[in-house]
Amino acid sequence: MSDVSGRGKLTNFRGVFHGPAASGRARTGSGSCRTLGRRRDLPFRPFASIGFVAVVASLAGSAHAQTADNLEGVVVREIRVTGVKTLPAGYVERHLSTQVGQPFHQSSLQVDRRRLDELRLFTSVILTARIDSGAVILEVAVEETLRVLPIVVLRVTDENGLSAGPGLKGLNLFGKRAQVGASVRFGGETAATLTIDTTTITPGTRAWHFGFSDTHRQNTLYGFEEHATSADVRMGKNWRRGLRGGFFAEFMTLDTDASGASLSPDGRDVIPTVGVFAGLDQLDSSTDPRVGTWAELQVDRLFGDADSWTITMDGRRFQPLGERHGLGLFGLMSFQTGQVGSGLPEYMQFALGGGNTVRGWELGSRRGRNQFISSAEYTFVVRPVTSFSVAGFNLYAGIQAAAFADLGLTWNDADDLETSSAIDGYGFGVRLLVPFVDVIRIDVAWGEPGHGASAYFGVSLKATRQRQRVR
Repeated sequence: MSDVSGRGKLTNFRGVFHGPAASGRARTGSGSCRTLGRRRDLPFRPFASIGFVAVVASLAGSAHAQTADNLEGVVVREIRVTGVKTLPAGYVERHLSTQVGQPFHQSSLQVDRRRLDELRLFTSVILTARIDSGAVILEVAVEETLRVLPIVVLRVTDENGLSAGPGLKGLNLFGKRAQVGASVRFGGETAATLTIDTTTITPGTRAWHFGFSDTHRQNTLYGFEEHATSADVRMGKNWRRGLRGGFFAEFMTLDTDASGASLSPDGRDVIPTVGVFAGLDQLDSSTDPRVGTWAELQVDRLFGDADSWTITMDGRRFQPLGERHGLGLFGLMSFQTGQVGSGLPEYMQFALGGGNTVRGWELGSRRGRNQFISSAEYTFVVRPVTSFSVAGFNLYAGIQAAAFADLGLTWNDADDLETSSAIDGYGFGVRLLVPFVDVIRIDVAWGEPGHGASAYFGVSLKATRQRQRVR
């Protein structure tokens, strides 16, 4: 008998394809790359930091040998779906790679669990395969999420800290299999948001996202009160082997008050954006990935008061090193065109430093029109993700310990590209895997000379957060 259990995602406000974290850029500092503190030559230290993680990971030991499964290759005779109430059983079966009349493969169970989890319609998914009269019977036991679920929404940025507030999550409203989320937040940011999502990674299906947000916050890098309103739509098609592609559009207005940071003379920039993307998603989980590859190429065009192109290349690899040990490698590179201050607003440059880019350095330690960020992170599973029930709600929790290293670089033009201006940091932390926010990160890092250790509190995967416009 083979069993794969999956926790359902009770709430999740990530974008359809990212995690978030879809289109957008970080708001940052001045028109030239700026170094805060004394400049230093780094001929080897960035590589030493990455090596720090590699050494720790190598001590974890090699992966355990896999044992043969006596179900492998046996023909599937029947698929039994239980637990559905508002959804037809056929809807669940359409998202399975395991099919009646085809040979059974143990690896397909993990794929099937990921596909069902990604629908965000179930609080529990349990797949059990067994032999019966020389054939395989696959039992799929699911539990549908409540139609309307009250939640607490958290957001943490390096610029504005923690903001939180109440929200509602509607799942499969009117039987349309879409997720509707509405929330308000107070604290570091004051914001109201509305999202509508259909999330899926099953080949042949389409995923789409619509979002609206209205945010007031203090732009600490430029020292002005910011009021941003945006509406965005993102649509994509899933193909075989984890490939997908699509387009997106956003309409944003951003009021910089009387700071002079806007491109428009009245202090209010209007910036429509259109773009396309192509990606690969072969992860075992979107919220707690342990094995697989994720990559995306995105090209977008800014119009209105702005006149700029952006090319973003993002790659992530998760490699298991043993039953409880894993290594994650991440790389993000972004290029922007346009003259800063005329075609590209100053606040749309990239700033490095802080818990969501290069840990161990102060926010804004490096600023520029283009960026490169690389990270390596070793994780050890202290407590595996475990499902449990509280007052009839299916929840889950898990704990991981981590050691990491970050490397970052910003520049404007080719003449500004100097490896000696790169910054690096390293440290350790704890990962709490919980509902509502998926991952809570608590890190301690070193890097900036003369600053000692810095502590960070973050929500969601760092690789996802560093893609967002305000990070």
